[in-house]
Amino acid sequence: MQIFLLRHGETRWNREGRCQGSSDIELNETGHRQAGEVAAHLSRRRIDAVYSSDLRRARQTAEIVGEPHDIAVNIEPDLRELDHGEMEGLTFVEVRERFAELIELWRSQPLAVVLPGGERLIDVERRSWSALNRIVENHAAEDSIVVVSHTFPIVSILCRISRTSLNQYRTFHLKPCDFS
Repeated sequence: MQIFLLRHGETRWNREGRCQGSSDIELNETGHRQAGEVAAHLSRRRIDAVYSSDLRRARQTAEIVGEPHDIAVNIEPDLRELDHGEMEGLTFVEVRERFAELIELWRSQPLAVVLPGGERLIDVERRSWSALNRIVENHAAEDSIVVVSHTFPIVSILCRISRTSLNQYRTFHLKPCDFS
């Protein structure tokens, strides 16, 4: 089985340096172009299924990627991004100013942090891994699958596969529409 883990394309909030989390933001023009480039690249391959988080930016990316293959997108809510709680919509500068101590702890021990009004990284890892396992169970060993999601679900899956501690998630850096 071949699985492509694809981060969604760029949004206005990506461009503005804002925490998106579970906010339902759509792709901007650049994000549509990025998804089109990935779709063109993957159009030369056999793709048997496309899965996506339920958030609009991921769904839009998945629809663009699936279009050359005439594949409907399967929605998997457990692939959604880490809920950033009170940080959502804030710029990264505002987050550093308002949550300085929490950010310092996040940098050294992200697994010890519960985002105010949000989610823990370990919870994202558990639900993302469960979602990936459900996807794998529904397909044959020779299938090629595209899974469109977000930074934290993807890096948590990559950490699990590579046996890297979630505290070291920064080992994996994903720009919009990066895939692995």
